[in-house]
Amino acid sequence: MTQDQYTLYTGQAISYSAEDWSAIVAVAEMRLASFLCLDLFPTLDSNNKDLAMLLANFIAAVLKFEGNGDAVESKSVRNFTINFKSGSAADAFSQIAMQYADIIDKYSECDLGVKVERSRRCCCGYYNGRI
Repeated sequence: MTQDQYTLYTGQAISYSAEDWSAIVAVAEMRLASFLCLDLFPTLDSNNKDLAMLLANFIAAVLKFEGNGDAVESKSVRNFTINFKSGSAADAFSQIAMQYADIIDKYSECDLGVKVERSRRCCCGYYNGRI
């Protein structure tokens, strides 16, 4: 995945050295392949642009939270400031699972993608009280 493709799929312009970008993509591909129970991340081509979009947005989530789902926010009123952990922050896997469940289900080899039953969402093999 190139930085231009990343910008196309996420709408976020970035500027990393070629070496740094290659390292970011390689790690993201390994983590995403593991999440999808794949031995290797598939080669991206015109047949799997949805997978490229999933990868780009996974990278965006990792970069946003820097791998940490416990983002800290601050609120200030006059001379008083409070710092707190955002309740809406989510780790990169949770972020993409919420938005790209259909793509995850399409490429997942371990049937551990997001399961949706009525209004209840289950993730990672936990379904109806069973693992």
